[in-house]
Amino acid sequence: MSEFDERLKGLLSEEDDAFINESLNEESFYKEAIGSLSGPGAGMNIMSWVGVFVFVGVLFTAIYNFFQATELQDQIMWAALAIMANSAQIAMKLWFHSRLNRFAIIREVKRLQLEVARSKSI
Repeated sequence: MSEFDERLKGLLSEEDDAFINESLNEESFYKEAIGSLSGPGAGMNIMSWVGVFVFVGVLFTAIYNFFQATELQDQIMWAALAIMANSAQIAMKLWFHSRLNRFAIIREVKRLQLEVARSKSI
């Protein structure tokens, strides 16, 4: 372990350890995901989940129509639509999760900056 790592570990208090352990808990992920639907940037998060549900509906409709189609051209069209709808909803979920991850990293960096500033002022 380097000197920086040891100094950084020394700066973390018991409260920080509890916070880190809590943030690794799976329940906190769901709280954070639901909490992101209110507050700053909530409009984009809500809009992304509305888009996900719309594309899931399109996906199920396309799959149903794929099996109901009698001609090969119709089956190909519905299969292509199902693939595109599935890809779109996956992309929207990835965007949402990367945004959650980005905000979590920003929070941690700011928290670390405050701890370093506090330790320098002591």
